[in-house]
Amino acid sequence: MKHKMMIAMCCILLLYALTGCQLALENAGTDTYEDRLAGIFVTTQHLDLFDMEGYLNDSLKGFQGGNIIVDGDIQKYQGRLYAALRTRTLTNEETGETSKIEDYAFPVDGISCFVATVPAIEGRGGYRTSISDPAISNGRMDIHVGDETNSTTLEGTIYVSPTGRDITYYLNPVYQSADGNVYVTTGQGISASGMASEGAFMSQTMDAATTVTENGKTKAESISIKLSISVMFPPEKTVILQMDTDSNLISRTEYAPGAMPEVFTPELDTTCFIVETYKRDDTGSLKISREIYDRDDENTETFFARADGICVKHWTQIKWK
Repeated sequence: MKHKMMIAMCCILLLYALTGCQLALENAGTDTYEDRLAGIFVTTQHLDLFDMEGYLNDSLKGFQGGNIIVDGDIQKYQGRLYAALRTRTLTNEETGETSKIEDYAFPVDGISCFVATVPAIEGRGGYRTSISDPAISNGRMDIHVGDETNSTTLEGTIYVSPTGRDITYYLNPVYQSADGNVYVTTGQGISASGMASEGAFMSQTMDAATTVTENGKTKAESISIKLSISVMFPPEKTVILQMDTDSNLISRTEYAPGAMPEVFTPELDTTCFIVETYKRDDTGSLKISREIYDRDDENTETFFARADGICVKHWTQIKWK
C-alpha cells in the first residue's frame, strides 16, 4: 500500500505544479459577476495555498488498487489568501496636512501591484484604487471606461541587485470577487540568477477577459498586466555637480544611498547640474553613470537598494531659484 501511495503522490504533485502555470483567466459568464483578475502580488516564497488534503481525499476515495482516477477539476482545490481593507493616514511633508486613504494589504510579505474597487459604505460611494508597492518602478496604469467595454493596463519593473545566489520570484495573480473581497492565489515562479549582469531582464504578462450583465446590459472587461524584473547593481553614492553658464563647477554635493532630499534647490547661478551615480559591477570595478538636468527639468530620479536587495526609485523635485 505504501508503494501505491507514493505513485499517487507523484501524480498529484505533478498536477499541483502544473496549476501554477495558469496565468490567464477567460470567463464567458453573461448573467453573473465573475471574479476578476485585478493585478499581481509578488513573493519570494511559494504561496502554498493548494488544498492537498482535500485533493488526496477526493482522488483516493474508494481506491482499491489498480489505476488511480484523479479529480480533473483542480481549480476547486486552489486556496485563497484574502487581503484586508485598511485605512491609512498620509501627511504632506510641506504643509503638514493629513488625508486618509483606504487600500488593501495581504497578511504576508510581498510586492503588490493591482487595481481594486473599494465598496461603497454609508456616506461614501465606491471607488477604484490602485495599490502599488514602492518596489515597483516605471509604473504605468491605464484605465479605459466605455459604454460597451472597460479595459485596464498595468505595467511595472522591479529592479533587483545581484545577491550571489539564485532567487525565485513568484508572480501570484490577485482577484476581486463580486462581494468586494480581494484575494491572491498561487502563481508561477521566475528564477533570477544571482550572478546576472546589470540590465539582465525578464518579464511576465497576465491577461484576462470577462463579460458581465448589469441592468440588462452586457459589458466586456479586460485587463493586461506586464511585470518585468531587471538586474541593477546597487548604488554606493550619488553626487550632484552644479555648473554655471561657462561650465564652471559651482558646488559638489555627495549623498549616501537613499539620502537624496525630497526637494533639491540649485544655486542661483546654476544653469545645469549633473547627477553621478557610483556603482560596482560583479568584478568590483567602479562604474559611474551621469545624467544632466537643466532649467526645463522639474525632477530627478535616483535609486537606492533596500535591505532585501530591491533597488527602489526615489523622486526628487527640482526647485529652481
